[in-house]
Amino acid sequence: MSSSSNTDRRDAYKLDGDLRDAYVELLSAQCAVERLKMRYSPNELATKGSKFMVSRAISAASLICEYFSSVQRSSQPQAGPCPSRQKDLFHDDSL
Repeated sequence: MSSSSNTDRRDAYKLDGDLRDAYVELLSAQCAVERLKMRYSPNELATKGSKFMVSRAISAASLICEYFSSVQRSSQPQAGPCPSRQKDLFHDDSL
C-alpha cells in the first residue's frame, strides 16, 4: 500500500472523528434548545431574554445552519437554506 493511500485513510479517519465530536456537541446544543422550548415560548425569549444573549444564540444557530446547509448542498444541489429536521437526531439507528 502506498504512503499516499495511508495518508488518505488517516485523513478520512481524522475527519470522521472530528465530525463525530461536532455531532456530540451539536446534540448537546439541541438538548439545551429543547429545554428552552419546554420552559419558554419564542415570544418570552424575544421579549424577556437579554437582547445580547438572544442575539448571540440566534447568530450561532444561523452560522451552524449556514455551514451544514452548504455541506448538504455539496452532496445534494437542490437542498434549501435551512432544511427542516427530517428525523429525530436522538434516535438515528444508522449511527
